[in-house]
Amino acid sequence: MRKVLLLVLALLACAVFATEYMVQDELLTPDPSPKTGGTLRLALASTPESFLLYGTLDGSSYSVIMGPMFSPLVEMHPVTNEIKPALAKSWVVSADGKEVTFRLREAYWSDGTPITADDVVFTFQYFVMNQYARGNSIARFTIPDEKGVNKMIEWVKIDDKTVKAILPSPYGAFFTVLSHVYIYPKHKLEPLIDKNDLGSVNKVWLSNTDPKEIVVNGPFKPVQLITDQKLVLERNPYFWKVDRFGNRLPYFDRVEYLIIRDAEIRLAKFMAGEIDFMAISSRDFPMLKEQELTGKTPYVVYATQPTQATPSPIHISFNFDVDDPELRDLFRKLEFREAMEYALNRERIIDEVFAGLAIPDAGLILPSNKAFYNPKVEELLRPYDLKKANELLDKIGLTKRDKEGYRLFPSGRRVEFNLLVQNSPKEYQDVAVIFAEDLKKIGIKVNLQILDASLVGQMFGASNFQAGIRAFGNQPDLQLRKAIWQPGTQLYYWHYSTMDKTKTPPQPVFEEMLDWEKRIWELFEKAQIEMDPAKRKAYYDEVQELYHIYLPVIFVCKGMNIWGFNKTLGNAGVTEEGVPIFTVWTSYRK
Repeated sequence: MRKVLLLVLALLACAVFATEYMVQDELLTPDPSPKTGGTLRLALASTPESFLLYGTLDGSSYSVIMGPMFSPLVEMHPVTNEIKPALAKSWVVSADGKEVTFRLREAYWSDGTPITADDVVFTFQYFVMNQYARGNSIARFTIPDEKGVNKMIEWVKIDDKTVKAILPSPYGAFFTVLSHVYIYPKHKLEPLIDKNDLGSVNKVWLSNTDPKEIVVNGPFKPVQLITDQKLVLERNPYFWKVDRFGNRLPYFDRVEYLIIRDAEIRLAKFMAGEIDFMAISSRDFPMLKEQELTGKTPYVVYATQPTQATPSPIHISFNFDVDDPELRDLFRKLEFREAMEYALNRERIIDEVFAGLAIPDAGLILPSNKAFYNPKVEELLRPYDLKKANELLDKIGLTKRDKEGYRLFPSGRRVEFNLLVQNSPKEYQDVAVIFAEDLKKIGIKVNLQILDASLVGQMFGASNFQAGIRAFGNQPDLQLRKAIWQPGTQLYYWHYSTMDKTKTPPQPVFEEMLDWEKRIWELFEKAQIEMDPAKRKAYYDEVQELYHIYLPVIFVCKGMNIWGFNKTLGNAGVTEEGVPIFTVWTSYRK
């Protein structure tokens, strides 16, 4: 009798047999007999703040959540960027483009609970469209209806395995933005939320949560977190993907993230074979490549033209809402921002900071993105020219100088500002130093304000800065960066007065927008509901041109994609186009 009971329990534990598996393609799983088991070793720069994507703005949290632990309804193929089924196995779009009905596959959370439409509706209601959630995506899922009135996309449960999205109007980028929404378990999280305080979502599943309480729908689940040391994930037995030969994914049993704040120590561990895959700094590439060519290293490295969101393109911003009235007036003058671009020595930065392994500008859309890139912006870049920078500053009345050669405001006060920059990556600091050196040559004093990355993020978010250096990743569709680049949105941090945060959801304040900002706002609204790819590109072309003409920020450069792989990794490398082939669920130890 005891044997029968044990057999029944074993069968119940393997209820995953009912899963409707998704098959990974040949590009990701070319090997018919990959080895299974073992540990994949990766690195994080800091301890993840949270395991809830929508309750944090922390990069380390994103690294472990988006893919390794959680899955979306539809996913963007990690190599081709094609939209593919994920938790939703299929969908139907209505003839008018305003309703999309998703059919969920038979899949399970890591605790064996079925994934249902309730989880999808819950995720949107309490996280994605919750204005109090730190990482909400309201901007991506709020679009104008046919009368031009902004409305949120509505999600409705049809039955346990069917959910419908009701759109105010057709939305060209709908599936692209949806691929960045990761679904969370209602049965685990709803009891933890205070319905009278929706900001409470930011306090659930923080990094001090017992890993046993966290259930996932991705390939791995957390089992151990030692602050500032390591995070360990174990294979999720209910993961819903198989390779093209029918082998269950993932191949590895465990993923171990070493938490290493110091970039040099991370590099040393990679070189010693203790980290399997990581992005490489351009400054370290020549040395690594030279050593690799000896044939005695445990790794290979690749440098390719930028095709990925990371490393993010660096930009320089000036706070249009800064408290200082003289600086505020100066920063809003186009001639001043033009002078700042003429004083930006991109060639020197690329050569000295990135060892030549970067391309200039590349801010809004990458040149490799043929679907949306506007090559005209290359003609709009202002080349390094201190003479022209000086002429523009003279033109706006900054002609008088003090005995040290610094320009003076009409009030007699020295023209100077603080330049806020985070202490890591070091490239940000190096860019700041070079920029400050050149501004000194044209009579502008810059005080470098180098602080911890988390503090810098908070200061930018509170508009508590004068000028700054920051970076945001590129995405294949500009709509995915609407919350950054459209005036009146939550990350348009250099001109926050264009957004009224007291409204639900936050609303644009057109009275605070400059004329060209109003046009950018309008172009984003038009592009997001346009279903014709050619027309969408025309809208985005103009956005790119306006950014380079009026310089709300000045894009510096973007590092090439430089990747390091341990030689023992299977299903890992780069394509001919330089796109990395690597996922935590399809790599294995050869």
